[in-house]
Amino acid sequence: MMVKIKNSISIGSFLIFIFLISSFYFSEKNIKSTQKVRSFYLININSKIKSLTLLKNDTSNIIEHSNDLNNFKKKRKKRFWEKLLTN
Repeated sequence: MMVKIKNSISIGSFLIFIFLISSFYFSEKNIKSTQKVRSFYLININSKIKSLTLLKNDTSNIIEHSNDLNNFKKKRKKRFWEKLLTN
């Protein structure tokens, strides 16, 4: 008898908890406050982005290309089976 009462109380409290959480989450007050906070952050981020300074691009012609692979192939000793595959 006590087990049934304990189980029904726990299930009832769980259902009440789910109902209260969902009613708060889907309430108009919560939706409006969430939209207000999101718009505030959007405005704040946009104003900070506009105040950022742009730096001059000084990265042109930095990469130097080399033929290291070709040099390695020329210096490397050919193996017997590689000669067989090329013929």
